[in-house]
Amino acid sequence: MLNKKNINYKKKYNYFKKKIIKVSINLNFKNNFNYLFLMQNKYLYKYKNTLFFFKESYLRCVADLENSKKKFNEEVTKAYKYSIEDFSENLLPVIDSLESTLNIKFSNNENILDGIRLTLKLFLNVLDKKKIIFILPKIGDIFNPYKHLAISTVKIIDKKDNIIINVLQKGYYIFERVLRPALVIVNKV
Repeated sequence: MLNKKNINYKKKYNYFKKKIIKVSINLNFKNNFNYLFLMQNKYLYKYKNTLFFFKESYLRCVADLENSKKKFNEEVTKAYKYSIEDFSENLLPVIDSLESTLNIKFSNNENILDGIRLTLKLFLNVLDKKKIIFILPKIGDIFNPYKHLAISTVKIIDKKDNIIINVLQKGYYIFERVLRPALVIVNKV
């Protein structure tokens, strides 16, 4: 038999049961939501790290490409600068011959000497345009093995060691590179 008290208890029981279920569903939802949020953050962190790694790799590749471009441009510039090196080396004995011819005294042939001077001047202008300059050490300068080539040594006690005593042939630079060193005689004490 159901009396009013029992019905009230039953209603209250059902009412609280629904509340408990609702709260537990909400709690599960909240727990699930927190779990999903944590998982989402975990994956976001993982993908952020991956993205950072790829971004850094990309930046390194761009930097490597820029360095390669610079190196390539330097190599092209060097190739352009020194492309006439072999030609210049073959031209130097001609200049030496013309200079030594000028040192010979001719009796009546001043016109020949003028022609040789003009030819030598033209050769030197061509070399100057191509940035080929001469190395002419002075007597008494210190011997520099990067610019000079010692053909022989002499022993003069009055002079310092490694001093140039005589210059036999001048040398040449092409830009900052030695094309041919100057031929010198050096004092060795």
